Amino acid sequence: MKLQKIGLALAGLILLASPVIAQEVDTFAAARIGWNKPQKPFHVIGNIYYVGPAGVSAFLIVTPQGSILTDGGLPESADQIEANIKTLGFDIKDVKILLNSHAHFDHAGGLAQLKRDSGAQMVASAADAPTLEKGRIDFGPSITDPFPPVHVDRLVKDGDTISLGGVRLTAMITPGHTRGCTDWLMPLSEGGKVLNVLFFCSITTGGNPLVNNTAYPTIADDYRASFRRLKALSVDVLLAPHGDQMDLPGKLKALQTPGAANPFIDSSSFPKLIANMENQFERELARQKAQKL
Repeated sequence: MKLQKIGLALAGLILLASPVIAQEVDTFAAARIGWNKPQKPFHVIGNIYYVGPAGVSAFLIVTPQGSILTDGGLPESADQIEANIKTLGFDIKDVKILLNSHAHFDHAGGLAQLKRDSGAQMVASAADAPTLEKGRIDFGPSITDPFPPVHVDRLVKDGDTISLGGVRLTAMITPGHTRGCTDWLMPLSEGGKVLNVLFFCSITTGGNPLVNNTAYPTIADDYRASFRRLKALSVDVLLAPHGDQMDLPGKLKALQTPGAANPFIDSSSFPKLIANMENQFERELARQKAQKL
């Protein structure tokens, strides 16, 4: 018994003296709980429906030839998205095309399950496809959050289009947030007018290293080029990847007001969002440069 105790004590000392392999800390452990809170699905505008959780968006575009689903939320969001689709009276197996805005765990995490359960074609940018198929990005705070890998069936580049049942979406690649961050542009006829709908990728810094980023050396230049392009866009309907980027609570309240105009039709919200994000980027870039001096 004494020898056993001595052996255990020695083992403990060896462990203390040995290099410890640190476990990665999930930077977003708290945030993802709020992001995945249940959200009752609802009609947004035209043939577009919100089917995601409260904090990370997923949109269903319904056509006579099947549906298009944009983004898959977190890995733990897939069941909720499928349930929301069913609640609206649609079927996950009618989803023919899966789109991704960008290859972060909170927007790509559920894609593998959604692809498996629907049999849909997975479409993503060529620059983000390797991350989607690996299930982990190689820079920024999201590196601590792997997700189920998903096979990409079709690669798109800037200006490419996808079509289904009379719906046409155009890919606009705005790198920075990720290498292949993809905005999807869609014209929508509503009330006798053609509205410009934007399924926005994101352009927040989101904790990304902007200086001496060896994994993505051109990140700062890419951000600035993307800001220039996004500022030139005319957007009537902003559909953002996170609810707080489009005041989702406020819009839900407005939707419940009888006779009120659709709050998602608002050409002023996107320029304000981009201006705010650009200011945040420049401040963060200056801060990181100062730290490197």
